[in-house]
Amino acid sequence: MQFTGAREALESLLKQNAELNDLEITINSRTLKSEEAIGHPERDDFPLLRGKEVLLQAEIQDALGQAFTADPIAYHGSIKNLLTIPEDRPGTHALLVASLNALFNKLEQVGHTVHCINNEPEECAEQISQYILEKHGLCNIGIIGYQPAILEHCVQVFGPPRVSITDLNADVVGTIRYGVKVMDGLSDTKTLVDFADVLLITGTILANGTYLDILGEVGDKPYYFFGTTCAALAHLNNMNRLCPFSR
Repeated sequence: MQFTGAREALESLLKQNAELNDLEITINSRTLKSEEAIGHPERDDFPLLRGKEVLLQAEIQDALGQAFTADPIAYHGSIKNLLTIPEDRPGTHALLVASLNALFNKLEQVGHTVHCINNEPEECAEQISQYILEKHGLCNIGIIGYQPAILEHCVQVFGPPRVSITDLNADVVGTIRYGVKVMDGLSDTKTLVDFADVLLITGTILANGTYLDILGEVGDKPYYFFGTTCAALAHLNNMNRLCPFSR
């Protein structure tokens, strides 16, 4: 599977739009507090609320772009200088992805780059599970990335035996969540893909550097990215994305 990553996409965009290099567009990236990022949902087991991940926000004038990361890096400067940042930390991927989302939002090429809040993640999960049921029927669902609302609603719709999930968080891997054992995202991706008829993939894989290994396993299986992190890259790579309540 061919895939254009964030650095490559940014390099191409700046080459094709010389005016972006001349403009001193400032990007402010900061870690959002949980109430800013997700509001006050009824459930309390979202990773954002547990402090295992943060939502990095890039700001280009009035345009915003976000990316999940466990390694936030602050940045203030021009867009072209983003390309000089060495890739010696996992957070560099997230910085580039968030910035690309903000830039594409500024250029009005991509929308839905800001996370939904309050009870919207619950409504999102319900819509996603129902969409998969209507589109693919009663099938086996493989979820890459622990998002509790999506997992619970998929279990409610398809039943625990038809749902499988992986994650990278050591506190979650090996535990039973909503009747499903969470497998290790570092070693069990092939097992999950072989099991699944349809895959739901967190956009966070595009920001943590794991996307090449995961996308290499997907093959011909139908898949859908979810979340704001993947907004620009899903658009650029013509990938299906489900994110109905983001802004």
